[in-house]
Amino acid sequence: MSRPVFLVIGSAGLLGRHFMSALGDSATGLDLPEFDLLGGCEAVRSAVRSSGAGVVINCAAMTDVDGCEEHPAAAYALHRDAVGILASVSPLLVTFGTDHSFYGPGSAPRLEADPTAPANTYARSKLQGEALALGTGRSVVVRTSWLFAGDRGIVPYLAGDPSRTGPVRAVTDQKACVTYAPDLVDAVLSILRDGGMGLYHLVNPGEVSPFELAAELRSGSMEDPIPVRWEDLRLPARRPRYSALGTSRGYVLPSRQDALNRWRRNNG
Repeated sequence: MSRPVFLVIGSAGLLGRHFMSALGDSATGLDLPEFDLLGGCEAVRSAVRSSGAGVVINCAAMTDVDGCEEHPAAAYALHRDAVGILASVSPLLVTFGTDHSFYGPGSAPRLEADPTAPANTYARSKLQGEALALGTGRSVVVRTSWLFAGDRGIVPYLAGDPSRTGPVRAVTDQKACVTYAPDLVDAVLSILRDGGMGLYHLVNPGEVSPFELAAELRSGSMEDPIPVRWEDLRLPARRPRYSALGTSRGYVLPSRQDALNRWRRNNG
């Protein structure tokens, strides 16, 4: 039996599961508790080498933005230090960044070459990991935002459960883009097939606030969402007000509406 071409780290998570599904027998997956990405350089090197993979896809992340703010050492250990180790031992690394890299005001989607201004510890730790990965010249770094699929992520949360009583609260003072996990996986695999390297922004185009998205998802069937502002929620981490991502690299995902329509069909 031939060795797998891909090693997916964080294979039990939302994004990792979709990579495993798309790659089939050409991939092997690692996740907690069997494999700990924070186990040190030799443990990570051994896992990569024994997998025989030519491409390592790192889907492991501390996605609790407020948790990162309250536990910065853990965020930097996973997003910076572990990514640096993976980048040094992987033949080719794919890893993921965040739209939270752009905090300042804006009115046009952020491109790959635009200067960053990280909003919080989550973004700062991710950016430092990006730099380590890109510094090897053997990496694909993908910034994305508001990942969703199935019953996980911002879209199913805002769409809600018709049997649930009471409206959902949704933020009005943030604009970004959703990203449907199957579309993200397809685009990343296209980049790899084409021999791409470097930094990419991949989202479903169509900037929207959570409040606007909730109203769209719940139209005609449920109670209207309740508008709130981030400052009203008094959370530990700052959020960007405008972090819609655009791209100059030529890989464009289907529109937000197209992605939402397919999600509805698959989760009706």
